[in-house]
Amino acid sequence: MDRSPCTGRRAWLRAGAACLALAGGAARASPPVLQGPAGVVVPRQLRFALTLSNPFGRELGPQRLWMYLPLAETPTQRLVAARVSGEHRLHRDPLRHTVLELPLDRLPPYGARTLTLLLDLEMRDAPLPGDLPERAAWLAAERYIEADAPAVRRLAAQLRRADEAATARAIYDWVRQGLSYAGYVESDQGAQQALLEGRGDCTEYAYLVVALARACGIPGRMVGGFVVDANAAPKAEDYHNWAELHWDGAWRLVDAQKGHWLSPAEHYVAFRHYRDRPVNPIGLAHRFRVEGEMQVRL
Repeated sequence: MDRSPCTGRRAWLRAGAACLALAGGAARASPPVLQGPAGVVVPRQLRFALTLSNPFGRELGPQRLWMYLPLAETPTQRLVAARVSGEHRLHRDPLRHTVLELPLDRLPPYGARTLTLLLDLEMRDAPLPGDLPERAAWLAAERYIEADAPAVRRLAAQLRRADEAATARAIYDWVRQGLSYAGYVESDQGAQQALLEGRGDCTEYAYLVVALARACGIPGRMVGGFVVDANAAPKAEDYHNWAELHWDGAWRLVDAQKGHWLSPAEHYVAFRHYRDRPVNPIGLAHRFRVEGEMQVRL
């Protein structure tokens, strides 16, 4: 499983024909910022250079990379176009992730190939409302989100308030103040361990927020992606994890590690929603999986 630093870290995501245009060549001009009934819509473009290399003195036969791209549609984002400079396919899994498949026929000894990814998005500063038919799936305990652990349940009972919004705010405030930021931690620790040790990186902050919310009956999920306030070419170490909680009919930003409550939602580009079971060929890897021996560098 790959895991990269958490001033960032982990994961990439989904495709939908109604809202995803595929093309080669230069990126389109971004649309202007729009003000609508659901808030401000901001254009955003992310650019990545992806290097696939052969570290061996022998030729590599067929290789394949599976990688997350941004979610095509969330309450605060829409993937308008995804451009990849080489042969590729896009897939959609049951969680509506965008999964990029990159096949290579061969790589010569010590050879490398660099591909460019251009991703055009529209970002909203306020979430669109929506039903949550799969509510129970975002309330259950799972690996690293131990909503049923005694220590988590005890703290959740102390943080429960008269309504879901007030409870979510109490959870955010406690995790923001109760954990110490540990910098990048190589392996996942989980919500229970973060609570017991009182420290963690962005992933553990997100795990604990989600676990406490679920223990209080509020649907929660951990999200992975990038936080950008302008068009950007993010680095692998910029990858970040945060929490989203669902109340009053919408998923809402709760990032206790960065200290962001509800806003700026338009800065958060989601690539992956964490689950503890495989839902696509990436398996349980956070960001990508390689079939073969090639190395991948972002």
